[in-house]
Amino acid sequence: MLIGILQLELRIGDALNLKDKRRIIRSLKDKWHHHHNVSVAEVDYLDVPQNALMGVTMVGNDAKHLESSLSKLVEQVKRERYAELLDYRIEVISGRD
Repeated sequence: MLIGILQLELRIGDALNLKDKRRIIRSLKDKWHHHHNVSVAEVDYLDVPQNALMGVTMVGNDAKHLESSLSKLVEQVKRERYAELLDYRIEVISGRD
């Protein structure tokens, strides 16, 4: 079993407060989960209205497929209207000891 991990550092320019940010983040999480069959969570900058660090995971048995799928998600994020991609990192790890 392999686990693909994607970290996305985002700037949410339209968020004036935490309520705005959570609305935008919820929308992005739902869209990514639905279109890419991934698990998504906000993992840092929880109390900062215009920044978010998102963790995205995907499980599979082919490292190239995981990297390709997560790279496609990165390309989608680059085109998001309400979030600017500041940085990202993709990593594939083994789920076995």
